[in-house]
Amino acid sequence: MECHAIRHRFITYYQQNDFRLLPPAPLLHPSVPMSFVMSAGLGQIETSLANVKNRDGNKFVLVQDCFRHFDRESVGNDATHLSLFEMPAAFMFGNNKKEITINHLWQLATKNLGIEVEHLWVSYFAGGKLEGQQLPQDKTTYQTWREIGVADNRLVGLGIKDNYWVQGKGLQNTPTNPRKCGPSTELFYDRGVETSCGSACQPGCPCGRFIEFANLLFIAYTLNPQTNVIELMAEPFVETVIGTERTAMILQGVDSVFAIHNYRAVLDGIEIFITNKDLPLQLIRKSKRIIVDHLRALCVLVKDGAPPPGKNGRERLIKLLIRSIITQQMLLGITAKKFLSAIIQLVAEFLAQENKLTLAIINKISLYFERERLKFKKTISQGQHQLELRLQQNQGTSFPGTQIVFFEKELGLPYSLILYILQQKGLSFSKHDYENALLNWKHSLKLGV
Repeated sequence: MECHAIRHRFITYYQQNDFRLLPPAPLLHPSVPMSFVMSAGLGQIETSLANVKNRDGNKFVLVQDCFRHFDRESVGNDATHLSLFEMPAAFMFGNNKKEITINHLWQLATKNLGIEVEHLWVSYFAGGKLEGQQLPQDKTTYQTWREIGVADNRLVGLGIKDNYWVQGKGLQNTPTNPRKCGPSTELFYDRGVETSCGSACQPGCPCGRFIEFANLLFIAYTLNPQTNVIELMAEPFVETVIGTERTAMILQGVDSVFAIHNYRAVLDGIEIFITNKDLPLQLIRKSKRIIVDHLRALCVLVKDGAPPPGKNGRERLIKLLIRSIITQQMLLGITAKKFLSAIIQLVAEFLAQENKLTLAIINKISLYFERERLKFKKTISQGQHQLELRLQQNQGTSFPGTQIVFFEKELGLPYSLILYILQQKGLSFSKHDYENALLNWKHSLKLGV
């Protein structure tokens, strides 16, 4: 099943259950002025509601693009991570029964989308401590899944980290106002025992056997960040979301979101321009995935009004996306001048239905690349020169993780390019040592050292 069909079935199903269709919100939102909207959540629904003349009813459905900059470095490393992805979402405001919402999701997944019941597992909130307060198991959700027919051995209770949502959790600048929160439950597709990491593998394991493709958030509480007091909300709500690309991966029977039909033409287009065919196939695959993911993100972000690359906030994120694409081009030996325009055109066809790119937007993206490429070329040249000097000083031996981090973070030489240069010289270094040095660098950055 194609992405557009999944999107259509989600919308149609909820409209048939009296949900009102709302337009998506742009990825630039005043609530996150230094970044972009990062999930199909409250920010988008509030924006979409504000853009309609009246709030008629308490049930709404929309299809929202999402950009998660914190997942950018994970792209290409596994089967499911994307920096920009699509999430159809349905919201019910007020005191709604969990049983109704859970049954809606089960009907959508198994009947309307046709996902095989025998492949489905479910996680729910098993209880845990939040800011020192013990929260109970979500018994209603557990019992509802059992009554639907989910076997007990396919119902997995998880804790705060996996199945309790807190607004702003994980962000450096957490909100000072009360933070909305509540338990969640998730649907997983089991790809089979042969993909398992071991006998203890279950939903929540990162090995890739279980693909989370849908979840429900039961947001009925607020957490005061100053007093850590949890209170009932005046107007609770339930959010139902699916991941379009992950659902397509399941329904098309492929092993990665990058293998679904929407991405295939773009990846094949990139392949034509590759000249460095001696690279390991795994590195070629990763580089192609990064290019298509980041370019898709750029197209949607720029369409929504993203500024040119720079040093602060949103500008810096645009710069990082562009520089990452240019780095992958370098690794793949792509030098053709028409490469960018050709691949942007393929991405534009990918986005044609919901995010049609005008010629003005395409030209703006090309201009952003042209400006940043000149700056980045200078950074690369200077960084490579310093790297060569350091290698000479080390008399042909590699160097510790702290020096890798210095070249990457202080001189702006991309990690993947550093790694490639060292490999070309037959040198290696400890990845564990590098990761520890990177953590120390990030910690010192937070402390302002």
